[in-house]
Amino acid sequence: MKILFSSIFLLVFTTLAQAQTTIAVDITRAEFTWTWTQGSGGVVTAFRMKCGATTGNYTLLVSAPDPAARSLPLSGVVTSPGKYFCTVSAANAFGESPNSNEVSFDAGVAPAAPVGLSIQAQ
Repeated sequence: MKILFSSIFLLVFTTLAQAQTTIAVDITRAEFTWTWTQGSGGVVTAFRMKCGATTGNYTLLVSAPDPAARSLPLSGVVTSPGKYFCTVSAANAFGESPNSNEVSFDAGVAPAAPVGLSIQAQ
């Protein structure tokens, strides 16, 4: 499952005007993905992914230093299960752009596969 960030954040679902949808994602397989275009601002040198346990309060900060990057593994930012709210911004030596809109999701890990399957005659 991919989490897609754009100038208006989208997840594999569509976020409506003021409403926000929360989905469940596997920390080990999900990926943040965004789009960005140069526009009239300065040249980007890094993207900053920000996540936190409450809306607007970002305590987890990870920088993607490759200005060509448009994705980051979720596990590179979020390392434990829980509900998260995330945003991304562009940065250079002169400052940082405003945050994109926020997405929320419940992060966890899929269970291990069962073992020892057998069949018993009755």
